[in-house]
Amino acid sequence: MYSRKYIIILIYITLLLLLFLIKPSLLFDDNGNIKNFGFESNNNKSLLSIEILIPIIAIISYIIYMAIDIIL
Repeated sequence: MYSRKYIIILIYITLLLLLFLIKPSLLFDDNGNIKNFGFESNNNKSLLSIEILIPIIAIISYIIYMAIDIIL
């Protein structure tokens, strides 16, 4: 069977790919550019940025793998 780290990396890349394909307005502006981290009144800043979300997605991908491993 495949190693745990390869499956987790595959889940991580899949989640990031979905994030960049969907491009939610909380993380991206109208032109598709990534918003910067910050709290200002203009539309180029967001409190939730890619830099904060990437480690969270890594943890979520590990949790997803562990849940699948428990079920199977």
